[in-house]
Amino acid sequence: MSMPERMYINIQIKWMKAKERMREFLTSQSGVSNVVATIIILLIVVLLITVFWDRLKVWITDIMDQIFGHSFTS
Repeated sequence: MSMPERMYINIQIKWMKAKERMREFLTSQSGVSNVVATIIILLIVVLLITVFWDRLKVWITDIMDQIFGHSFTS
């Protein structure tokens, strides 16, 4: 068996294993629900940060001013 044939067979085997793992992952209810829950939590956190960014910026600046005693405005 030549080198290209072995490479082709190895690639085909890895591709079939990857497809099987993906199929198992998608059929597993616990895996999918965990992924969905994680994505939703990340979206909520990003949304809250973007909504309250101005207030967070002022709050952090005030805390830094109190800690170090001078202004850190840019």
